[in-house]
Amino acid sequence: MGPQCVVIRGEIEDSEYAMIFLRDITEAKVESARHLQMAADNASMEQLIQSIVRLVDRFVVCDLENDRYEFYNLNGQMIYKPLGFYHDFQMQVLEKYKTLEPLEAIDILIAPDNIRKKLKSENDIYKFEYCSLDEKTYKIASYIPLEWKNGKLEKVLLASMDVTQEKKAEIESRQVLKEAYRSAENANRAKTEFLSNMSHDIRTPMNAIVGLTAIAGANVESQDRVIECLGKITESSRHLLGLINEVLDMARIESGKMTLAQEDFNLSELVDNLITLTKPVLDEHKHNFDIHINHIEHEAVCGDSLRIQQVFLNLMSNAIKYTPDGGNIIFSIEEKPNGFSELGCYEFTIEDNGIGMSPEFQKIMFDPFSRADDHRTTRVQGTGLGMAISRNIVNLMNGTIKVDSTLHKGTKITVTIYLELQEQEKEQDKNLMNLPVLVVDDDKTCCESTVATLKEIGIMGEWVLSGREAVECCYARHELKDDYFAVILDWKMPEMDGIETARQIRKRIGKEITIIVLTSYEFSEIEEEAKAAGVDAFIAKPLFRSRLTATLRQFTSGRKEKTARNYLEKLSESDYTGKRILLVEDNELNREIAGEILQMTGAEVETAEDGKIAVEKVEASPEGLYDLVFMDIQMPVMNGYEATAAIRSLPGEKGKLPIVAMTANAFAEDVQLAKNTGMNGHIAKPLDMNKLNDVLENWL
Repeated sequence: MGPQCVVIRGEIEDSEYAMIFLRDITEAKVESARHLQMAADNASMEQLIQSIVRLVDRFVVCDLENDRYEFYNLNGQMIYKPLGFYHDFQMQVLEKYKTLEPLEAIDILIAPDNIRKKLKSENDIYKFEYCSLDEKTYKIASYIPLEWKNGKLEKVLLASMDVTQEKKAEIESRQVLKEAYRSAENANRAKTEFLSNMSHDIRTPMNAIVGLTAIAGANVESQDRVIECLGKITESSRHLLGLINEVLDMARIESGKMTLAQEDFNLSELVDNLITLTKPVLDEHKHNFDIHINHIEHEAVCGDSLRIQQVFLNLMSNAIKYTPDGGNIIFSIEEKPNGFSELGCYEFTIEDNGIGMSPEFQKIMFDPFSRADDHRTTRVQGTGLGMAISRNIVNLMNGTIKVDSTLHKGTKITVTIYLELQEQEKEQDKNLMNLPVLVVDDDKTCCESTVATLKEIGIMGEWVLSGREAVECCYARHELKDDYFAVILDWKMPEMDGIETARQIRKRIGKEITIIVLTSYEFSEIEEEAKAAGVDAFIAKPLFRSRLTATLRQFTSGRKEKTARNYLEKLSESDYTGKRILLVEDNELNREIAGEILQMTGAEVETAEDGKIAVEKVEASPEGLYDLVFMDIQMPVMNGYEATAAIRSLPGEKGKLPIVAMTANAFAEDVQLAKNTGMNGHIAKPLDMNKLNDVLENWL
């Protein structure tokens, strides 16, 4: 930096002149630059200090030798006195904070002797974590050596850093890991118990099948003994199949591959099937079973009827198994109002007075493999998957499942689902309009709901609560020459049951009135006696409108009720003589069984061991030789899909030959895949005689 020059213009007696001043400003410039640098350094230092304050909010200079301390709080909160004795500081810390280790006292950690043990040199730093007594704040304490005298540490700096957010995040993360570990441990334990239970549950029916097969083989001369063994083998096989299906269903649910079908069905048929499937077990346990139908306006719906039935079979099975013999079980259906014209809201309730469930088990009852730890349930066979499967199916239908259970008192499970409604008009028959009908039942609720259903049909319904009242009402109207069109009698009533009531009505009035017996029981045991007493027809509870309409309508047109026949009996009575079926099945035993059943219908059955042989047989056969093909899917050489594609590529009528999949691949996507590859239908193994009969009727 050089001198500074200043020039001033002046004037004396017209002479011009200039004054020049020179000043050296080097030092001033240097000083100014130094001040600017200091300001910049101070700003940087201020930023550094502010950053440190954000990390470390408290400093304490501790004079260990003289038992003194100086407290500096950079956030403005003075929780300790600025100056004082160090042993008082220890007590103040103890009153506000604790260590994270329960066996360590914080006043011991900050004692002078302990600090000196931890700090052996000037490069050492002594750290530990601590928190407030309410565990709302967490901090890290750091002791740093300041002064030494004759090798003895006299002064230290205590810096405190708030780590509350980080610590809480760490605690939450650790808690999540603990929960995950606990869940995994519980799942492993449950699966271990499940495998143990499954081993037992599978071996039980397998042992029965093997043993009964041996017994049947040793008693081939005794037809009764063989038939008895075969019946028990069938029962054990169905139980084994149920166990396997539950495991497969759970695997599909966990992999997200379970899908729902969308098909038309009727709620009355659904309930009938449920009763048919559960009645033998209900009778075995001598349970009192009742069904209540409340305001079902729409019976014809769309949905996955098989999955819905699976849910209620699971729930009914539990109610039956966990209710002591002679208990009460009620199954109820009610259509609830909702704001959608295309959807019906249905509430299904299954209630029992069984052993109930503890609050603890109710929390985990929908977890896979869960079974109550109760000595009363240890003898009950099952996988522990039924409730998990049921809830997942209900969830797939956007429904809800609610449990209300009290230990030792019973359980009530309510399932609410929404189903699409089929497009149809309300069922009304002009021939039934304004006809008088008398309902007789000792259950007032049943009377009221039946009369309400009759009113929906257009019938004028009345009700009484006893057989004697019914006889008097019928006689009174008969005297007025205004007979009832029909009387609907409950079978089991006190004092005078339905059959005796029918007998008395016929005795006093004659055959002018149609008499229908309403029962929730199997009526075959009383059918002969009832008809002898003058009963015209039977109608089963629950009393759906469609069922009631169909029964009454047959008497307006003079038709009598036809007794439903057993499907296997119907199958054997079918006559498909002259029809030829090609059965494609690689398993010799399955081929023999299916062939034997099909031959019961009179049809000729030809077999093929794999898809390739089947294609060759169809290709080489005269056109029209085969009327139907049953095709297995999983076969060596050529599978069922490939064989179907090959047959469909054949010219003429051969390419249009009806092909029905007969396979263990029974899931919804398997059915769809069969259709996509050109098959005309699908029937699952093990063979359902009802469905087999339907297939034969459809194609032959």
